[in-house]
Amino acid sequence: MKNSIRKVGNQGMVTTTTGNDLIHDLVLVAGVPNVRTAVIRKIMTSNNTGANATLIFGTLDRQAIPVFVPLLPTLNLLNGFDAEWIEAEIPSVEFMSDMTALAAGRNGSIYVVGSVAGILVSIEVEEYGA
Repeated sequence: MKNSIRKVGNQGMVTTTTGNDLIHDLVLVAGVPNVRTAVIRKIMTSNNTGANATLIFGTLDRQAIPVFVPLLPTLNLLNGFDAEWIEAEIPSVEFMSDMTALAAGRNGSIYVVGSVAGILVSIEVEEYGA
């Protein structure tokens, strides 16, 4: 059994920009593969953007210009409402670094992409490893 600790995403409350927004960083030691992994256990959002929206959680690949790789299903948000997904409602996907080069590799950090800018997002993760 792995040792784990539950904590809030280390980027705190994130406001989406419609780009790749870092929400939990699995920091790498220079040149050493990351031994930490993370699983999202809770997602909290607030959408007061004036439009219904979607969120997608994923990571980036290891190309020179990193490309977003979705790892969780799309979440739908209604305008004017807060939303919360708990552990039982979120697929158990373990975010981890894969040092393979280019598109086959993954940096492991958790990113969120919103369909509109201005969505507030916070996560709770269970982090494994050193």
